[in-house]
Amino acid sequence: MRRARPSRTHSPARRILLRGLVLALLVSAGLYGYAWYRDWQLRDSCTGNAGEWNAELEQCTFRLPLPEQTAPDPTP
Repeated sequence: MRRARPSRTHSPARRILLRGLVLALLVSAGLYGYAWYRDWQLRDSCTGNAGEWNAELEQCTFRLPLPEQTAPDPTP
């Protein structure tokens, strides 16, 4: 005669703990993903608008074009 195997039901406290851990992991992954996306978006927007991304200062810088230098007009 075979003995019946006990069912593998988890206690309610264990289920709540597992759900909490999964939820915490999802929230932290979402926050990390949002921060990464926001940084990428700032850099992409900067370079897309003719700026240069300064990684050290974490800001966008724009350089003004130098004025064109023309030769003096030889006619009086």
